[in-house]
Amino acid sequence: MLRVASPCLFALSCALVVAVWAEHAAAAGAMAIGITGDIAKDGYSIGITTNDATEQQAKDTALQHCKTKGGPLSQSKCEIIVTFQNMCAAEAEDPQAGTPGAGWAVGANKTAAEKMAMTNCLATAGKPRMQFCKIVTSVCDGKPK
Repeated sequence: MLRVASPCLFALSCALVVAVWAEHAAAAGAMAIGITGDIAKDGYSIGITTNDATEQQAKDTALQHCKTKGGPLSQSKCEIIVTFQNMCAAEAEDPQAGTPGAGWAVGANKTAAEKMAMTNCLATAGKPRMQFCKIVTSVCDGKPK
């Protein structure tokens, strides 16, 4: 099941590739993002968790991770943006500090999630930094298709 808590957070740099299945699994995943609106200046915070016992546990874990990564301004903005089951999540970024390249996504499988995260990073990095975007996190929950 997919639930998006704050769709406006995606407007800056990410789109969500999703497929929802009728079957339910015991595993649960979640993604939390913290952004101020200026990634180049303030960075961003992210927390991704998979294979938690419950959706609430996944939300709590993702939010806790988000609030410990990135800078103080972005950490204070952390919100759960999506929960998922039997899907994959990926994060791509330009590793140089002070650059805007960042992207994240959830997809039906690892390839789809990584492709969308990279696409989002490339879109936000701009021409001078596009070649530096790389996948930095890629994880799957349950049994993705």
